[in-house]
Amino acid sequence: MIEKTMALALLVLNILFAELPSDLPGEEISNEYLNYSIKKDSTLIKSVPMEARDSADWFTNVQKTWDAPPLVEQMASVKSNVPLGKGGIFIPRLTIRGNEPDFEIVDAEGHMHASGEPGETQTVEPGVYFIILGSGSQRQKIVKKVEIEESKTIPLIPTWSGLMIETIDTNSTPFRGEYELVNITDFDPYGRGFGADPDRGDMINTWILKPGTYKILGRGESFNTLVNFITVRLLPGELTKVLLIQNPDNMKIISGGTVDITPGKAITSNWKYGANIGMTLQFNGETNRLETHKNTISSFLSTRINFWLRFNKNPLEWESTIRLDEGFNLSDLSLARLTTGPDELRVHSIFIWRFIPWFGPYSRAELRTNLLPRRITLDKAIYNQFCLVDDNNSFNSFDSVNQAIKLSSPFSPLTFDFGAGANFDALNSRFFELKVQLGAGSSFNRFPDRYISINAHEVDTTSIDLEKRSLLDNSLVLRREKKTRLFEFGPQTSFIGNIQLGRIGTAGAELQIFAPIAPEMRFTSPDFDFSATLSWRLTRAVTLDYEYDWLLKQPENMDARIDKSTHNIWLRFSFSSK
Repeated sequence: MIEKTMALALLVLNILFAELPSDLPGEEISNEYLNYSIKKDSTLIKSVPMEARDSADWFTNVQKTWDAPPLVEQMASVKSNVPLGKGGIFIPRLTIRGNEPDFEIVDAEGHMHASGEPGETQTVEPGVYFIILGSGSQRQKIVKKVEIEESKTIPLIPTWSGLMIETIDTNSTPFRGEYELVNITDFDPYGRGFGADPDRGDMINTWILKPGTYKILGRGESFNTLVNFITVRLLPGELTKVLLIQNPDNMKIISGGTVDITPGKAITSNWKYGANIGMTLQFNGETNRLETHKNTISSFLSTRINFWLRFNKNPLEWESTIRLDEGFNLSDLSLARLTTGPDELRVHSIFIWRFIPWFGPYSRAELRTNLLPRRITLDKAIYNQFCLVDDNNSFNSFDSVNQAIKLSSPFSPLTFDFGAGANFDALNSRFFELKVQLGAGSSFNRFPDRYISINAHEVDTTSIDLEKRSLLDNSLVLRREKKTRLFEFGPQTSFIGNIQLGRIGTAGAELQIFAPIAPEMRFTSPDFDFSATLSWRLTRAVTLDYEYDWLLKQPENMDARIDKSTHNIWLRFSFSSK
């Protein structure tokens, strides 16, 4: 006991009288010194490889070209739970929902396990699968290999490209144009495409394609044509919008490019507006020194104003546009003889409610008229006077005093169109899709009193003497038209179908039916407009295309009836040494 007490006492005394150890070698590093010595965020920068940082920047930039939200927002908005024992795969969309081709998930043996549209999460059992997506035939589709893990949702980063082609005429009016699309890198045709008809609530379909250079051809053109085409380059992951200007009469391509004529500025997250104003002032002068008094000076002023307002919040879409085209001949500054060139006011509005991805009712309205009176000036080099005739072509009088006559008043004619209907996808499978449009349309036209120009031989000369008849050849003849009103109404429907013929061919058809009720009751004898196309790639260098069109119109007036069909066959050869 005494020994333990003495040992404890010695330990306490050793601790009380012990000395401090000598200093450790080196310098003490403080927090300030650490922050000064190491560059800001360098540890974070070194931990991310250069390739990953470039890839992240690339993907951030390409998402800015999409009409759809970024990938992260799309995945967050999808409410889907991955069941126990399965994994998920998410394919992002580049545009609005339901506007891109569906994709398929197949295994190594070709068995399909799931399918859907981009922007949805599909669940399958863990394993290795192949994603088949894109436009064109089965051979032209894009294939991506993915490995699905249990309880995880894997997003597929898009390395493919999106292409939207809007077809308009020279007045910036959208219409259902036609074109053909070819990958000129491999001379691989993808078939025929169509623009969107806003009067039927159409939307521009999105092509999902492999990156590369593509040729947009006029209908029936050769793949290596040097006329009637434009080209566009598609980059990985990007959505490219092309504006194609065509002649509605023959579908010839006038011009085009990656131009967005209605980019718009955001008012709020759902509202956008935009406007553009263009004006051209042109002066022309001509002098013929071989003839006396042959100096011609003219000046023209033309202007175009566009304004649009849009609302887009799923599932509602509303868009209204106002367009004004005006042209003036300023050669004669007299307001009484002022002549105009283009003179059109167009107000268009459409509303679409896509409350189901495959079904959406719509309604549209459009007003078209002119704002200024139309005048015609007497060309003294050709005519000596005006000749005015009544609506039945009988002679009325000569006018040699006025140098210009008013043909029509402002707001002449005045046209108001209204329509409503619904678009829905009746069938959408791996090899066949069918879209149906049902609706009704009406049109009201008002024509005030006006004059129109006719040929001199159309005048009824039975009531005039020989002297007056001799003056007709040197007269500008104007016939008076009485004011009229016209109202038309009737239901209309259309069917659009596309078939994938295996790996080497595609076929498409469209049938439009219109059954007017007013002014003629023709519900049992409607009008039909049918067109069908078949594209078959016989070999890599040879493509066979067949087109059939049938138009049937059955009005009561026998002279206005139409019943004709056309057949076109193109056997096209293409070769590239690349």
